[in-house]
Amino acid sequence: MGDLASTSDTNSGRDASDGRIPLVVLGGFLGAGKTTVLNHLLREAKGRRIAALVNDVGEVNIDAALAQEVAQLEARSAGDVVELSNGCICCGMRGAFGEAVVKLAERKPEVILVEATGIAEPQGVVGSLVARDANGVSPLDLVRIVNLVTVVDAGWWVKKVEEAYTPVRRSLMLLSDPRRPLSELLALQVEAANVIVLNKVDLVEQEALLRSRRALAALCPEAEVLAVREGRVDWDALLDGERFDVSTAFKRSRCDLEFAKGEGAGTGESAKAHRHSDFGLEAFVFRARFPVSHGKLLAFLRSSIPGLLRAKGFVWTDREPDRMGYLSLAGDSLRFDHLGKWRQALLESGEIDRSRIPAEEWLRWDAKTGDRRQEIVFIGIDLDREKIESALRSFRLREDRGERLEGS
Repeated sequence: MGDLASTSDTNSGRDASDGRIPLVVLGGFLGAGKTTVLNHLLREAKGRRIAALVNDVGEVNIDAALAQEVAQLEARSAGDVVELSNGCICCGMRGAFGEAVVKLAERKPEVILVEATGIAEPQGVVGSLVARDANGVSPLDLVRIVNLVTVVDAGWWVKKVEEAYTPVRRSLMLLSDPRRPLSELLALQVEAANVIVLNKVDLVEQEALLRSRRALAALCPEAEVLAVREGRVDWDALLDGERFDVSTAFKRSRCDLEFAKGEGAGTGESAKAHRHSDFGLEAFVFRARFPVSHGKLLAFLRSSIPGLLRAKGFVWTDREPDRMGYLSLAGDSLRFDHLGKWRQALLESGEIDRSRIPAEEWLRWDAKTGDRRQEIVFIGIDLDREKIESALRSFRLREDRGERLEGS
């Protein structure tokens, strides 16, 4: 979302004395326990004046009604509960969400809690808070985002980690497809979190729980992982450590960190692996400066790669060699499409000149291929890196074998 980086001054400072009201976003997929966490926090307000905003995509907001009951029964919460129904605050209700936050802030609560719907994308929620209305007012003028919190069902997550070893034929979707695979949404919710609440831990085995915590840390290493039961999260865990910074909000996932490690290298070599040796967790980047077979690449990514939790990156294939390929793999789904033209292709066609290439792009520029490249992050458990990289290199197209890129 292009408007986030330009507003870093509105939430990059973490000085509680700036007068803005602390705001915590509770996200996570359906059934993870967000409402249970919210109601526990209302019950344990300990004199804090709490305002809660509960979003639901349905016409009847059951979660908001339940929270209202809790707030009325628990005098200690002494706060307001506002509902936004029949839409999602990360997209269709962005304006209404911003207005509601501003109105809540004007009531001067000590803390605002936002429970997002289970299908909300964190980046969209932040974008709604960053946006300014017709009068130039942004919710971030009145509130500061303390943490993005993602609630995860421990039993579900344990199952997903175990499924990484199960043979699967991943569904293939294009980025232009209006449907979004749920597995990718779940990965995005985890990757964006400052705090991950691993809920219902009493329902899973300890060994599986430890492995699952490590898997979450592999996807988003800078997030704090809290293992709780029945949604019992301490207020201090959410408010004392202010981790959110809009300028870096969506650059802290393992994928983004691994990409950043290799910026400017320009060698085509894979980045050094990051390994948690006790659980076999690994993240590495495959980098290369040659085109690959589109069909072979997709077939490989759609097949079972034991232990693979996540993959994301840019590819150069023979399907549309002048356009940048982008892939995102999470769970049982793979999204792939071709984006705009590589800058090298734009130079070759005369559509731009060298002055139009951003300075940071020159850091990764290759004398022969320009910005065309393979750059894919793989994250998983007990990954056979050598086997994966060998397979990818075997898809290389070579002129001396009579293979040519379409359009060349």
